This record gives sequence, structure tokens and C-alpha cells, in this order.
Amino acid sequence: MDSSIGGLIGAFKEVPFAAFTQEILVLTVFLVSFIIWRQRVGQRARRNASEKDLALRDPGVVHSELPLRKASSGNLHNGEVKLGRQRPSTVPTSDAALPSVRAAEQQMLRHLDQREFTRALNLYRALERDGRDRFFQEELFSSFIQSAIRVGKVDVVERMLRTMKRNKLMPSFQFWQTTLKMLSSRKHFSVCLSVHTLFGHKIPPDKVVFSCLINAALEVGAADRAAAMLERYSDAGLEAKDYVLFFRTYVSTGDVDAAEAIFRRLGKEVTTLMLNLLLLTCVNAKEPHRALGIMKEAHGLEKGLEERIVDVVSYNTVIKGFAQANLPSQCFDCLYEMLSQGLEPDDITFGTLLDACILDHDMGAAHEIVSLLMGRDRPMDTVMCTLFIKGLVRANCLPKALELYEEMKARDGARPDIVTYSVLIKALVDQHALERALQLLEDMTKAGQNPDDIILTHLLEGCRHASNHELGKRLFSEMLAAGVKPSEFTLITMLKLHGRCGAHLEAYELVQSWEQQHGTRPSVIHYTCIMSGCLRTKNYDQAWAAYELMCEHNVSLDETAVSTLLPALIAAHHWDRALTLARRAFKASTPINIPAETLNNALSQMLVSGGLGRHAEQLQALMHEAGVPVTTRNARRLA
Repeated sequence: MDSSIGGLIGAFKEVPFAAFTQEILVLTVFLVSFIIWRQRVGQRARRNASEKDLALRDPGVVHSELPLRKASSGNLHNGEVKLGRQRPSTVPTSDAALPSVRAAEQQMLRHLDQREFTRALNLYRALERDGRDRFFQEELFSSFIQSAIRVGKVDVVERMLRTMKRNKLMPSFQFWQTTLKMLSSRKHFSVCLSVHTLFGHKIPPDKVVFSCLINAALEVGAADRAAAMLERYSDAGLEAKDYVLFFRTYVSTGDVDAAEAIFRRLGKEVTTLMLNLLLLTCVNAKEPHRALGIMKEAHGLEKGLEERIVDVVSYNTVIKGFAQANLPSQCFDCLYEMLSQGLEPDDITFGTLLDACILDHDMGAAHEIVSLLMGRDRPMDTVMCTLFIKGLVRANCLPKALELYEEMKARDGARPDIVTYSVLIKALVDQHALERALQLLEDMTKAGQNPDDIILTHLLEGCRHASNHELGKRLFSEMLAAGVKPSEFTLITMLKLHGRCGAHLEAYELVQSWEQQHGTRPSVIHYTCIMSGCLRTKNYDQAWAAYELMCEHNVSLDETAVSTLLPALIAAHHWDRALTLARRAFKASTPINIPAETLNNALSQMLVSGGLGRHAEQLQALMHEAGVPVTTRNARRLA
């Protein structure tokens, strides 16, 4: 049975009609697929034509506003949007959907009012991806920008501004004023300039708006950009007081001519601040004489006015210009002119004049300035007087500094403080006037002020200069008993005093007990100081004892300590100690460099002395290991 059926099928395949039937079937399937495809294309074309016809009938609608698609864009539920992954292929623009956009807008405003910035931003981004941000109103953008400024999200601010420009939304005056004032108050000056870059001439010529923009440009150092904005700023109906921004800009650009032109245009309406900015512009441009002329002209303008235009700052600015130009005589001319105008010099005036005198090495003029300062009826200031004393000391005018000090003691409100005493005591010690320095110490204690470690260090230095060991020890013990906490510099000075007076054992004991008594660990500098003092009197054993104490306290060597001790050990032919020191220096965690000349000198002396073959061999091996070359002469002797 099966074989007969197979035979029939085989016979059928051989018939030509079977192949023809198969081809007819394939063509039929293709034709049906083509007809279905053409129908779908036609439906899509008709739908697009219908949408175009709708746009032509209603030009205000650019895109159809269809309801939000649940599958792709999420749904609006309790004020939240769940975002899909793809943006819809068509942007809804139907008037019927505008209420849903406005509802979302109100929801975002409520979030912002409730300080829920992130939640509002997420909802905004969902609508932005769906293309609905083009229908948002100024109120929403303004609220978003203000909230973003408050939380410091300047990137969101810039994004919103770019969106407003893309949507051709022209903000109101109030928007510009509020936004730029908030950005300026929080010092987001670069964002202010981004606003100007985005909108340019579309920003209205309002003086509040442009004052924010110009100030922002000046703050970021874009003076030329600020100057370019002045023209629009001047179109805002300015009052005389508003022109101060012009002068600020011209200070930054250095445009003296433009600043002077505004000054002459304003005439009697110019303010003191404007004048001082103009004078500063002249001084910065190295034109102090021009500044002086403008200041005299301002004196003429202020006649008949209730308030003066020129003040002490004006004169200080001009005096500073002459001082920078190294013209001290003109500085004094300004001072006398200032006095003739009934203006009282202040501390800055005297400080600038004193610096000019010191720079010009005119000590007679410096004395005149100090005399003028002391002759005033106005109260003197301690800080300013101390600065004067520092200047006089720096100019080697110590007698005049002491004269000012005596005047300070007699004045209320200008009593010498610890800084004043410290400056004068150091100056007297440097002049080896220890007795006068001790008198100041007595004045200080009588005035109820306690000396500190700096004053103690200065006095110990004076005792070292005078080689007065007993006085130094007494001052040290008395001040420590009075509660002065000595510093590392105090210890160094005390060790130098011991070394100068040959009290090496006392220096050793001081360092040995220092950490226990004062809580700080002596450094290699202090041990080197002991060794140096011992070696000055050729007390090699005590110097070596200081070295061993340093090793006992695990204080690392440095190059200064080695260069201080090693040559002395070589000169004294203390070969074992010299080899020990050199070996430790080379094997330190950071090897210390020893000059080849020093080691070859030691090797040469060992060879000349004779009978020191062992030491010479050890030193040669040490030098070879450290890569220090042996001189030809020493090598010949060793051969």
C-alpha cells in the first residue's frame, strides 16, 4: 500500500501541471501582501494630509496636542509623571490637551512653592521630553529659575533660559530684575553674563538689570565687556548718582579720558565716590599730576554746596600716586594743601607719607611726619603707632621710634601693646643696648602686660651679645616661673648663651631634660648648637656626648650636624669617632653627603701618622662602598 502511494506521488511530481500550480500560489501570496501594504501606506498619507490641513486652518497650533500616551510617556497621577524610554514620534498639539499641560504647570508651581524642587524638576523633564515645554508660561520658568538659584543649581538656570530663548518667550521687566538681582546677590556672576550672551539686545535697557550685568562683568574681570554695556545702561534714564557705575568701569579699563569726560558732564552733581574713583583711575595710569589738577577742580565745584566733594580719601589717593612715582616733595605739598582745606589727615595719610620718606631715605621728612602725628589733638591709635615704630626701626631711626613710644605712653587710647614692646626690645638688642631693653621690660610689667616667649628670646639674645650668662639664666628662670612657655627658638638662644659662656654641661643638661619639663622634643638643630659651642672651646668629649645623647633619643642626623662635628673630630685625630659618624651618615635612611675632600683629608692624615693601617683600611672601604673617589695621592700611598 505505502509503495503504491509513493509511486503515485512521484508520478504526480513528474507532471508539468504541478510546477505551474506552485508558481501560481507564490504569485498570489505576493499580490495579496502588496495590496495590504498599499492600503496601510495610503491610510498613513491620508492621516498626515489631515494633520497638515488642520495646521493650515489654525496657524496658532504648530503641533497637535493629543492626550498623554500611557505606554510611552507615562500617566499623570498625583502630580507625578512616570517616564517612558522613548519620545513619541508625534508631538501633541491639540487645543483639547492644553488644559492637561496647564494642570501639570500648576502642579509644578505647587511643588516649587512647597520647596519640592527635585519633584517639580522631574515632572518638567518628563513634559520636556514630550515636547510640551514650548507651551509653558513665564510664571513657571521664573519660579523654576528662582528655586534653582536658591538651591545653587545654576545649570538648571541656564537650561531654563536657553529653553525660553528657543521658545521665543520674551520675559517681562520684573523677570529680568528679579532673576539678575538674585544671581548677583549670590555671586553667580558668570551666569549673569550667560544671560547677556543668550539674549543680548533683547534685554530691556533697565538700570537695575544692566547694573547687575555690568557689576557681574567687572567681578569676573571682563572690564571690556562691562564697558560695552554702558551704552545700553545709559539709555535707561539715569540719574546723576547712577553714573558711579561708569567710573567703576573706567577704573578697571584704565580709561582716564572717558572718566574725566563724565566728571565734567556731571559738574556739581558729581559725588565724592565718583571723584575718588576718577582719581584712582589717574593714579593707576601713572598720572598723579592729572589727579591733583582734577582734585583742585573739584574743590571749585564744591563751593556753595552743603556737602563737600573732596574728602581725606581723595587726598590719600593722590598722595599714594606721588609716593608710587617717588615724588615725596609733592606728597608733602598735598599734605599741606589738605590741612589748608580744613581736612584732618588720618592714619593712612601718615603711613603713606612715612613709607615715601623711608623709600627716599629722607629721615628728616620722616621725623617731620612723626612730629606732626604726635602733635595732633586727635586720639592716636595703638596699631598705627606701632606700624610707625616698625617703619622707623626699619629705617634705622630708633631714637625717633623711642620718642614716639614715650608719646604713646602719655596718650589715652594709644598705650603700647605687646607688639610695640617686642619691636622696640628687638631693635635695642640689635643695637646691643641691653640695659635700655631691660627698662622697656620693666615698663611693660608696670603697665600690667606679661612678656611672651618672643620677648624672652630677644632678651636672651641680648645677654649672649653681652656675654652676661648670669643675667640670661635669671631672666629665663623668672619668666618661666611667671608662666611663659618657651619655644624652640628660646631653647636655641639659651643654648647659644651657654655655649658662648662655656657652660657646656648646663647646655647638655638643658636639652636632656627639655622634653620632660616642657613637652617638646629637641631637634637636630638644638644638638648641633651644643656641639658647635663645645667645639668652639675644643671640648671634643662634651661635643661627642651631645652626639651620643642625640642618638639615644633617636634624632636623625642632618648634613649640618655632620659638617659641624666630623671636621673637628678629624682635626683632633679622633679616628674611631670619625669613622662611627661617617658610617652612620652613609647608612642613614636618606644617606648624607660628605664632601670627598673631607674624607680624603682624614685618610691622608691617617696614612701620614703611621700605625693607623686599620683605620685607613676601614675608611677606604667605607669610601668605596659610598662611591666616594680616593685621590691619586692617597691611592698611591695605599698601594
